[in-house]
Amino acid sequence: MREKLEPIMRKSIVTSILFFLSLQLAGCASSAASLPTYKPDDELVVLAHGLGRSDWAMWRFAQRLKDAGYKVCSLDYQSIGVSVAEVLTETSTQIDACILNAPKVHFVGHSLGGLVIRAYLQNKTHKLQKAKIGEVVLIGTPNKGSELADHLNDSWLMEIGGGISRALVTGTRSLGNNLNALDMNIGVIAGTKSFALTNANFTGPNDGLVSVASTKLDTMSDFITIEVSHSMMRYNQEVAQQTIYFLQKGMFKH
Repeated sequence: MREKLEPIMRKSIVTSILFFLSLQLAGCASSAASLPTYKPDDELVVLAHGLGRSDWAMWRFAQRLKDAGYKVCSLDYQSIGVSVAEVLTETSTQIDACILNAPKVHFVGHSLGGLVIRAYLQNKTHKLQKAKIGEVVLIGTPNKGSELADHLNDSWLMEIGGGISRALVTGTRSLGNNLNALDMNIGVIAGTKSFALTNANFTGPNDGLVSVASTKLDTMSDFITIEVSHSMMRYNQEVAQQTIYFLQKGMFKH
């Protein structure tokens, strides 16, 4: 009886993981990024959402940044069923428009949004010559890829996800591992609230989708962990407070 049940249980677990991730990835681009106007002392935050989301997914985070006195330009890009090149082209165009005439520019990215920001800063630093480059905060970003993406690499979900989803694996095919180090003040926030459903795919602390180890960069200026799951980072008050503190002070509040 046990031998008959084990394959069924394994299939059920895999199905549950896929369903869970489909909820995590659900969503689509909703509207073009709104472009702010600036006063001489204004500071802009370019805010980038994660895989399968839209600018609406970052609305609360954006509001907290605005309440702290920042101008916010929220990116809104398609990330399901598209290639890495398509994502980077679209986001690069949006960021170029966002930073036009901005006196000072910070960058904040959740999950895939952090990789989008790294790619832009690697390739488009010349676009920021007229603006003062501020701080960069990467939140739950799979800088070295996701072990869960490795586990699901051959699944139908990855087929639907397209090239950008496949680029979130670990190893030499990882988008994060193929981006250059940046000579900027970078703060990294990692979540430590894992999920029972996905925890077996990790060997250490994780946020349910990305391991703490994967978020780290050799060139990061500061690092902090917060007990929050991957998807809830964009709503979590402590994550927002630490991000704002880093934008203001260039470090996290330890």
